[in-house]
Amino acid sequence: MEIVKLSSKGQIVIPAWIRRELGLSRGDKLLIDAIGHDEVILKPIVKLSKLRGIDKLERASEEVEKIRKEWDEEFERGKEAP
Repeated sequence: MEIVKLSSKGQIVIPAWIRRELGLSRGDKLLIDAIGHDEVILKPIVKLSKLRGIDKLERASEEVEKIRKEWDEEFERGKEAP
C-alpha cells in the first residue's frame, strides 16, 4: 500500500513498482470506481494487442482435445479387437 498525493489537476502518480507489477505503461487506460464515500478502485483495461494470439491458443486447445478423442477411440477399438 502506498500514499499518493492528488495534484491540482486531479492527477495521481501510480508508484513504479505497482505499474511494473500490473504491466502498465504510459497511455494505458484504467477504469476508476468509487466505493461508498471513502474508497477508490482502479482496474487496468486489457489492451487488444496483449490479447493478440489468444484465439490461436483456443484453437490449439480444441485441436489437442480432438486428437485426444481420436486416440481414445483408437485405444477402445484396439481393446475390442481379438
